[in-house]
Amino acid sequence: MVQTSIGTLNDTDIKMLCNSGQLIVENFNERNVKQACYELRASNIYYDVTVSDRKIEVADNEYILIKPKQLVVIMTLETLELSNDMLGRILTKGKLFSVGLLPVNTYADPGFSGKLGIVFSNLSNNYLKIKPKDAIAKIEFCKLEHPVQRSYSGQHGYETGIWPIPTDLILTADEIKKDQRIKSVPEEIQLAHGKDISSVMDRVYKFERKLILASIIYLMFTMVLILALQGTDWITNTTSILLGVVSNVIFTFITWTATNFRR
Repeated sequence: MVQTSIGTLNDTDIKMLCNSGQLIVENFNERNVKQACYELRASNIYYDVTVSDRKIEVADNEYILIKPKQLVVIMTLETLELSNDMLGRILTKGKLFSVGLLPVNTYADPGFSGKLGIVFSNLSNNYLKIKPKDAIAKIEFCKLEHPVQRSYSGQHGYETGIWPIPTDLILTADEIKKDQRIKSVPEEIQLAHGKDISSVMDRVYKFERKLILASIIYLMFTMVLILALQGTDWITNTTSILLGVVSNVIFTFITWTATNFRR
């Protein structure tokens, strides 16, 4: 086994270990070795952890879609195999940082073996795309002075097809209702996004209520009109059309009046 000095590995050490079957044991690309790190690439498998814990697989000519404010886990193309005296730190790649896509800085424990799942958060308001084999994060390797007593033996989401989400940490609807620290929806929106967004949402709620009220009034008016004219013999096609036009004009006016509000 190739030996290196203690501390962060440089490019020479990384290439030497990887070419000898250590550190990165599958899909290693020497061009991705930088001064003191390696640029990990995206596979075609990812998880949308905001709505599901099931994996999504895209074709090689497609891309991973990351929506605004979305949280995803992208599996690496490379497979790692770390000895008990080696750990890997995951770092942000500047190109992705500049568009608001941030990986959660974490590390691969000594003894880790498998593909890494890197959590990404899209902080921007843009829809972003990551193609398979695109560089998504940097990893630096650090040689420990002494091996750890117990090596890593955790679950690998790419093997089970399920990303392990600790659902016990997520409050249920009943817990949310009972917790007095959690305010109403408008108040929580204001706390999280500020007064401007809260004001817009409040106007949307008011618009919805007024629109429903206007629709009910229009329906009642139409039914009363039909009942009042039922059985008369003076309704012709022309008068029916005119009544329809008049009732729609009235409904439009009621809707406009009910929903015409200022910021």
